[in-house]
Amino acid sequence: MIQFQPKKQSLAARTCISSVESRLADKMREMAFAGENVTPETLESHGFSREIVAKLGQRAAALARRQSIKRIDRHA
Repeated sequence: MIQFQPKKQSLAARTCISSVESRLADKMREMAFAGENVTPETLESHGFSREIVAKLGQRAAALARRQSIKRIDRHA
Protein backbone atom coordinates (compact mmCIF):
# COMPACT_ATOMS: atom_id res chain seq x y z
CA MET A 1 0.00 0.00 0.00
CA ILE A 2 1.31 3.44 -0.92
CA GLN A 3 1.33 6.01 1.84
CA PHE A 4 1.76 9.70 1.24
CA GLN A 5 3.41 11.89 3.80
CA PRO A 6 2.98 15.64 3.67
CA LYS A 7 6.11 17.59 2.94
CA LYS A 8 7.26 19.85 5.75
CA GLN A 9 6.73 23.46 4.88
CA SER A 10 9.79 25.67 4.98
CA LEU A 11 9.76 29.03 6.65
CA ALA A 12 8.64 31.78 4.30
CA ALA A 13 10.80 34.40 5.98
CA ARG A 14 14.00 32.43 5.37
CA THR A 15 13.15 32.00 1.70
CA CYS A 16 12.49 35.72 1.39
CA ILE A 17 15.78 36.60 3.09
CA SER A 18 17.79 34.25 0.88
CA SER A 19 16.04 35.61 -2.20
CA VAL A 20 16.97 39.19 -1.30
CA GLU A 21 20.47 38.04 -0.37
CA SER A 22 20.98 36.35 -3.75
CA ARG A 23 19.60 39.39 -5.61
CA LEU A 24 21.99 41.60 -3.67
CA ALA A 25 24.90 39.26 -4.48
CA ASP A 26 23.97 39.25 -8.18
CA LYS A 27 23.86 43.05 -8.22
CA MET A 28 27.25 43.21 -6.46
CA ARG A 29 28.79 40.90 -9.07
CA GLU A 30 27.21 42.83 -11.92
CA MET A 31 28.51 46.14 -10.57
CA ALA A 32 31.99 44.76 -9.87
CA PHE A 33 32.36 43.29 -13.36
CA ALA A 34 31.18 46.60 -14.85
CA GLY A 35 33.96 48.39 -12.96
CA GLU A 36 31.64 50.23 -10.56
CA ASN A 37 32.41 50.68 -6.88
CA VAL A 38 30.22 48.52 -4.68
CA THR A 39 29.32 50.59 -1.63
CA PRO A 40 26.14 50.95 0.42
CA GLU A 41 25.50 54.26 -1.36
CA THR A 42 25.78 52.78 -4.85
CA LEU A 43 23.67 49.78 -3.85
CA GLU A 44 21.06 52.21 -2.54
CA SER A 45 20.93 53.85 -5.96
CA HIS A 46 20.21 50.38 -7.41
CA GLY A 47 17.15 49.89 -5.20
CA PHE A 48 18.48 48.33 -1.97
CA SER A 49 17.89 50.14 1.30
CA ARG A 50 20.74 50.85 3.71
CA GLU A 51 19.08 48.58 6.28
CA ILE A 52 19.06 45.65 3.85
CA VAL A 53 22.68 46.29 2.87
CA ALA A 54 23.73 46.56 6.53
CA LYS A 55 21.87 43.39 7.47
CA LEU A 56 22.67 41.15 4.49
CA GLY A 57 25.69 42.83 2.90
CA GLN A 58 28.42 40.65 4.41
CA ARG A 59 26.70 37.38 3.54
CA ALA A 60 25.79 38.64 0.06
CA ALA A 61 29.40 39.71 -0.57
CA ALA A 62 30.64 36.27 0.47
CA LEU A 63 28.06 34.64 -1.82
CA ALA A 64 29.10 36.93 -4.69
CA ARG A 65 32.75 35.95 -4.19
CA ARG A 66 31.90 32.24 -4.18
CA GLN A 67 29.87 32.60 -7.37
CA SER A 68 32.64 34.57 -9.10
CA ILE A 69 35.33 31.95 -8.56
CA LYS A 70 35.70 29.57 -11.45
CA ARG A 71 37.00 26.21 -10.36
CA ILE A 72 38.94 24.14 -12.84
CA ASP A 73 39.69 20.58 -11.87
CA ARG A 74 42.57 18.85 -13.55
CA HIS A 75 41.83 15.34 -14.67
CA ALA A 76 44.94 13.19 -14.48
